[in-house]
Amino acid sequence: MLKELLLNPWYASIIVFVTQILMLYLRTINIIYTTERNMVGAVWSNNGVALTWLISMTIGMHSMVSGDWQPIIGFLLGGTIGTYWGLKKEYKHKDEIK
Repeated sequence: MLKELLLNPWYASIIVFVTQILMLYLRTINIIYTTERNMVGAVWSNNGVALTWLISMTIGMHSMVSGDWQPIIGFLLGGTIGTYWGLKKEYKHKDEIK
């Protein structure tokens, strides 16, 4: 199953897209938990960041070496959406504090 995901650039791009969204969203949540000194939330969100980063980077590096462009586009788009989604969450969080 894993081999099929790596060999098919379209499957790989979907996985990279989703893991990038999750990674950047969780990174933003991790920063919020860290600034709030929420130890449990910070540790769990950091584990999520690490796991999604490993998956995304492994497939992304394989794509770079193989010359597959689809996962690279998924990497960039997922990162953009994840950052946007995470920042929207942070802005909402700041509005709730006020």
